[in-house]
Amino acid sequence: MSKQANPMAIGGFVLGALALVVIAILVFSSGALFQRKTEAATYFPGTVQGLTVGARVEFQGVQVGEVTDITLDYRPEQQQFSIPVYYDIWRESVTVMGELPDEIEGKSPLRYLVEDRGLRAQLVSVSLVTGQYIVALSFQAEAPEYVGKNKTRLEIPAIEATRDRIAGMLENLDLNGLSNTAVGMLEAIRQLAEDQALKSLVADADQAASEAKKLFANLNAGVQPLLTRADDTLDDYAGLAQTGRQRLTTLADSLEKTSADISTLARHVDRQIAPISQSAVGALQSVEGLVTEGSGARYDLELLLEEGAGAARSLRLLADYLEQNPDALIRGKYGR
Repeated sequence: MSKQANPMAIGGFVLGALALVVIAILVFSSGALFQRKTEAATYFPGTVQGLTVGARVEFQGVQVGEVTDITLDYRPEQQQFSIPVYYDIWRESVTVMGELPDEIEGKSPLRYLVEDRGLRAQLVSVSLVTGQYIVALSFQAEAPEYVGKNKTRLEIPAIEATRDRIAGMLENLDLNGLSNTAVGMLEAIRQLAEDQALKSLVADADQAASEAKKLFANLNAGVQPLLTRADDTLDDYAGLAQTGRQRLTTLADSLEKTSADISTLARHVDRQIAPISQSAVGALQSVEGLVTEGSGARYDLELLLEEGAGAARSLRLLADYLEQNPDALIRGKYGR
């Protein structure tokens, strides 16, 4: 006969399991169940692949909420599908430094940031390996005009994700045209490679390169002796400069010695000229005394000069007479 189960044990097991579930919910939800939150929604254009429920909602890298639901809506009147993403924004995730008013221009602070300051949402990749995406909030200086009409739930307009932009660019590319252009370019390259004129040009280029190589070799062989002679010439000029420098030094010493001798001679001449100058001055003073008007010496000198002049005239007359009568010295004046 089997033993009856203990109701107390079963009740304790159930209560323990419930406690574990509650603890797990608190741990994995990071306390989101007890936070004050604002429900928001964003209609992302394109695909939301990689975004899951529970994904992070971040503002400049700081988690401020999490995704709560992702649905697919169809509007028959427009025959259009839309994918709204619902997420909560935790008010306690932002520390307000100062007093925050309940309303700004008749709107809640978060709605004011969306409608007037350009707060927008964008899907951002977290890992290229896993392909996971998150919702990133940011202010856009040139954000499109806010068109949300749902006043019960805050609607944050979306910005096109980078992958959607790339996909749009690829869709607009004319791949067939690019392929045809690439094929045409390859065909043109092939024809150019097989062109005989190009082959001749390549051969001529090779020949020109070979001749240029020979020319450079000849130039090198001719330039080397020229460089050697230039070095020798420079050495000769260096020796000449050294010799000239030595001779200039000797000449400078000789000039310096000659200058010293001239200075000594000038001093000696100065000492000799001083007495001579004094004697000349005395002689000039004596002559000046002789030729002074009314002096006896001057009268005697004048008389001597007159007698000398008379004697000179007599001698000139005698000479003239003897020239005319050369035999007068033999016969006498009267021809005896």
